[in-house]
Amino acid sequence: MENERPQSKFAEVVDKIREMIAADGLVPGDKMPSERELSERLSAARSSVREALRALELLGLIETRRGEGTFLRDFNDHQLVQLLSTFILQREQTKQDVRLTKEILEMGCLSSLAMLSDLEERMSNLSESMREEGFTERDFFTFLMDASGNSLLKKIWLIVSDYAAAIHKEDRLLTNKDAFIHLIDRVKARNIKDIFDAYKQL
Repeated sequence: MENERPQSKFAEVVDKIREMIAADGLVPGDKMPSERELSERLSAARSSVREALRALELLGLIETRRGEGTFLRDFNDHQLVQLLSTFILQREQTKQDVRLTKEILEMGCLSSLAMLSDLEERMSNLSESMREEGFTERDFFTFLMDASGNSLLKKIWLIVSDYAAAIHKEDRLLTNKDAFIHLIDRVKARNIKDIFDAYKQL
């Protein structure tokens, strides 16, 4: 049981730092408080703060600049996704869960699109975009997420999609565009069952 105590304290400090970043409204590029300041503010031992900062730097969330201090990095850095997928997402069941979650989000997006009154207007530029060289499946669903107007759904999907890409190393080109065009036709017809059937054929 003694081996669990440092991990519990370590996780607590990391969580407190995360809460502090949110409370202070820090954004990428902003300077973090010093190790001493964090220790005092979080009521945590400096050794625990030091280990938490090392972990956050390893994950790519912060960076230390010699002579300047510690700064917040861009949370969208793909290095973070790749690193977490290497260490956390190795169980086969977890990999399947990521893929399934991605599919659920994409089907939810398709369902919400089918209920929009201005669907045709929102989808008007998709066919033109699909003709562009190098247009991928991720580009396709990014367009649909934007068209749905649900920014939270898109943010969640982007994170899950990044994990899926890191695990399965795939972002397919739209070589079989007919299947995707058929899917869009089904969405415009607003029949949920047909939409899901077409989605499964991608």
